[in-house]
Amino acid sequence: MELAVYGTEKPHPSVAQSYNNIGVVYEYMGKYPEALTEYKKSLDIDLKVYGTEKPHPSVATTYHNIGSVYKRMGKYPEA
Repeated sequence: MELAVYGTEKPHPSVAQSYNNIGVVYEYMGKYPEALTEYKKSLDIDLKVYGTEKPHPSVATTYHNIGSVYKRMGKYPEA
């Protein structure tokens, strides 16, 4: 995985994308808690990389994916 390439010292967008991709696979498999875990890892890195001051497509995509999982779980207030 990208952690081996980029390390853990500095957040890297490729690592966030990998976590997001793993979350997508879990979501398609119906493993929603696992998907949320991966999406939240992705979001944490994206927010460190891109910040919160200016919107970024990667952050928006991850929020969308988190909302999608909550919707599938029937947790509409969280979605």
